[in-house]
Amino acid sequence: MLFSALSASVALLVPSVLATDPIKPNRTVLFHSHNDYKRPRPVYDAFDHKFRSFEADVWWDKDAHEFYVAHTIITIDHSKTFQTQMLDRVLKIMEGNYSSEYPKEAPHKFLNDPNNQPTSEPDWYKYYAEGFGGVRPIQLLLEIKSNDGKESWLHLMAQLKPLRERGWLTKWENGKIHYGPVIVVGTGGTPAYEMAPKTSRDYFFDCPAGSLNDTVQTPTGLSFPFNSTLCPMSSKSYIDVPESNLGLLPPPPKAPYQFHREIVETHRHNSTTRFYGVLAGSLARIDDFNMLIQQGSDWLNTDVMSDEAAYNRS
Repeated sequence: MLFSALSASVALLVPSVLATDPIKPNRTVLFHSHNDYKRPRPVYDAFDHKFRSFEADVWWDKDAHEFYVAHTIITIDHSKTFQTQMLDRVLKIMEGNYSSEYPKEAPHKFLNDPNNQPTSEPDWYKYYAEGFGGVRPIQLLLEIKSNDGKESWLHLMAQLKPLRERGWLTKWENGKIHYGPVIVVGTGGTPAYEMAPKTSRDYFFDCPAGSLNDTVQTPTGLSFPFNSTLCPMSSKSYIDVPESNLGLLPPPPKAPYQFHREIVETHRHNSTTRFYGVLAGSLARIDDFNMLIQQGSDWLNTDVMSDEAAYNRS
């Protein structure tokens, strides 16, 4: 009976034929620059297209004491480090030395907005979509690729010192989220078991959409629930959702229900949703994105820079 009711409610959300043109949502759609480091101008290209979330895959080289940015170990270019490809560029934007759209007053304006108050129940969608003081935050999604997550993560967090010293990082402290104009979110090999028990940290976890009713298990046997103070974003591979058609063809009639169910569960945990893996070259990409928006997903994960303008501008 409940399943039938849910199916009926989802059906009302879905038009009988998905459009091939981008729909015009009545809300801000958040855009994440997937594999951002592959762009000719990492961070800058996406920022110029109104993206405010950038992803880097990082490999820790303990001998060089350096993080290299690459998709696989065999594609590492030693001139492309986390420092050069992401951190320095974000600092240049934040310091007002890159774009008039983010002047040097922006971080101060964000931090001092009267609506920016510490909270034990964060509204992540408002944070990402509107920011504070009219300034949207910048997200760094960092994926640990090397097979030493705990060690790598500690070294990676140490590299954030310039952002930390300026007080720009969003943090979890004394039972509350303190919003900052930058948020760091770990994914991939990031050790959730290391961050979940902490009472103070300035980094967060990309939690597993569809599995948020599970818990984070620590090596010592402790168990911690996934919740909004750990999970500003929750992600899942698009093709791992049943009926997805692998993102190669328009979603079949049963797909919207499957995605809606995952999105509702994520929102119940007060996190935002991201489905990655819709192919940039797929002719059905816009159909997939339209369906995700119609079902209430927060982020569009894309490698196509023009997608942002297609959805967020009239």
